[in-house]
Parts: sequence; structure tokens; C-alpha cells
Amino acid sequence: MGQLLTTKDCNSLGHRECVDNMVIIFVTTMFMYFEKRSTGSIKRIIFNPMFATHFLNDNKKRIVKRHVWQLSDYQAYFRNDLVRVEDLVNADWVFIPVVNSGHWWCYALKVCTMQFFVIDSLDKGIRGRSGIDRSIVCFRVVVEWSAI
Repeated sequence: MGQLLTTKDCNSLGHRECVDNMVIIFVTTMFMYFEKRSTGSIKRIIFNPMFATHFLNDNKKRIVKRHVWQLSDYQAYFRNDLVRVEDLVNADWVFIPVVNSGHWWCYALKVCTMQFFVIDSLDKGIRGRSGIDRSIVCFRVVVEWSAI
């Protein structure tokens, strides 16, 4: 698979440490790899954490300067030999891990109903998450248009 973790990456799994991006990328890639190897397809697609960072930073820009996201833009956040962008519309679930202010949480999109769920260890999340929630809803619109 070509995924490696360093000792420093693994140390981020310690008590009260912020889990490193590379750990998340490693685990999500391996999860999808084993699902595809055992079933032939991936029904639970997990984005690279950098997607949320890029997407949220773009949504902070004024509307006229924002990037207009298209389905082909998402391929950069997946390994070409593992996930094709077309798999997004055929998936059962799409997960988008997010890190902000040293706190991780995850958005889960149930593709068949286009319902969003938030998986967060903190009951109310972090300050400013409601704005992030509104930005992530824009992702759902792109997936809906792609399914048409």
C-alpha cells in the first residue's frame, strides 16, 4: 500500500496527544484497502483529512473568490489505485475527518438519504463549529448534483 508511519506519528497516539494527520491517513487508507480487497468495492469512503482543511479554508473566502467544486476535484484526496471519484455516488457512507484547534471530529454522510451526522467526543463541539457545519453542508450539494 505504500503507507508508512514513523515513530513520531505513533507517539501521537499517547495520552492527551493530538492524533497526527498521518495516523488518520494510514488508518483510513488501510480500512478502505481491506474493504475493497474483501468485497470488491468500497461502501464506506473516508476522505483524507486535508480535504476538510482545504474545503473549509476555501469557504472562508468571499463568494466571488471561492473555488467552484466539481466531482473531479475530489480525486486529489484519494489514492488513484484505491478509490475513484465515481465511487462517491455509489457509496453507502462518506466520512470527512476534520481537525480544528487541536480537536478531531468526523462528519458522516449517509449517501442514500443525504443525511449528515456529526461524530464528536465533545457534546457541543468546539467554538466556531456551527460555521464549519454550514460550510460542510456545501459538500452534500456537490454529491447530490453528481448523482443526477
